[in-house]
Amino acid sequence: MTSIYKEKLEKLLREIPELSSQEKEYVKACFSKFLTGGIDKWEAEKVIRELKLNLKDEIDSSEIEKIKAKIMSALN
Repeated sequence: MTSIYKEKLEKLLREIPELSSQEKEYVKACFSKFLTGGIDKWEAEKVIRELKLNLKDEIDSSEIEKIKAKIMSALN
């Protein structure tokens, strides 16, 4: 099974120009609990679902979809 580690996650987030530096840091923090062993597809889906449900963060749904697309393409 493919996993994403910290460096790869940072690279993927840099490839999404719509995300501000603050938003990228927030997304990295959301994934941080899974970074030690690498993020697998199930864990990525879980974090993305949490991002979608969190109405208090400043990341809008179109940005979340771009994050999802980047991460899922890297995991396939």
